[in-house]
Amino acid sequence: MANIDREQRQKESLCLTIDVEDWFHILESPVVPGIKHWSSLESRIERNLDKLLTLLDSYSAKCTFFWLGWLAERHKKLVRKCLTAGHEIASHGYAHVLAHEAGHKGFYEDITISRDILEDITGEPIRGFRAAGFCTTRETAWVFDMVKEAGYQYDASIFPAPHGHGGMPDGFLGPHFIETQSGYLLEIPSSVVEIFNHRFCLFGGGYLRLATRRMIKWGLNRLQADGQPLVVYVHPREIDPYHPRLPLPLSRRFKCYVRLKTTLSKLEWLCREYNVCSMLDTAENYIRSFYYEAKIPPVLSLVNTPQATESVHNGKAFVKSADKKSCRNRLLQVEGTMATFVNRDRRRSASEEQQLQMTYH
Repeated sequence: MANIDREQRQKESLCLTIDVEDWFHILESPVVPGIKHWSSLESRIERNLDKLLTLLDSYSAKCTFFWLGWLAERHKKLVRKCLTAGHEIASHGYAHVLAHEAGHKGFYEDITISRDILEDITGEPIRGFRAAGFCTTRETAWVFDMVKEAGYQYDASIFPAPHGHGGMPDGFLGPHFIETQSGYLLEIPSSVVEIFNHRFCLFGGGYLRLATRRMIKWGLNRLQADGQPLVVYVHPREIDPYHPRLPLPLSRRFKCYVRLKTTLSKLEWLCREYNVCSMLDTAENYIRSFYYEAKIPPVLSLVNTPQATESVHNGKAFVKSADKKSCRNRLLQVEGTMATFVNRDRRRSASEEQQLQMTYH
């Protein structure tokens, strides 16, 4: 057992996330049943999550389940089963809505309802959120204000490459803070690799199913060399080759249903080769690496204001503002947000405090 534990510690960490949706939760197609019909359809979520939980348990792997609130309120025991197994419970919204379709009010209500449902089921605060279909874009940057205002501490909605339902092709590739009207929100984007100024994803959904193991391993090695977190995402329906099919157009059928039989074996391979952990663990480890060295991670303002703008250079954040005092106060706010992700019982040393003060001056 000691040898197994030592081997696990020596593996590179990989963040596994599971967007808990059923087979009929497909986006942006007129043939997809609306929410009023969902209750009448066969649900395959329980059998698929049981398979995933069994696989994760066999490798002592932990992950983050981004639950749709609509599913969670109908499968409360299953949510608690995931929590009891040591996995993180996070929010995927309530009704799988796209931000640009729901609008400010509708989107905020959706993500707030979802958080309330999940907190009522688990009895614990829900810290993370991921938008349906990675639908955040530069045009819907107000999403991050809504997410922070709704009480979430981190977001995982940015896809820093072209994507069918959204995407930010010029988005920052690594974890960073986003300035919102309610404070600073930690963002952990999906993993992509950059080659000759083109970005590719090999680590989730149809990308993961289409890619060979050799391609995935190559991409993960590139991320590791660049010091980026390894983030993988899947949906329960992707391990279920025999789930019902919707009459989608040919291109969408290909994206949704190609190579479903490969998903479970690839997940098993990843659990065997990597130390699989939750997104919250990834966030906390990332923040600790900055916090205890009295450094500030990259900070971005996606909506420029006359008061201040941020930029990133060589992995460091530079804050430009009207005066030095304002700059220092805003950096202190970032530092306060970082403190929510680390062990507050651990005090900094005198040298760390001195370095922190130098950072803010």
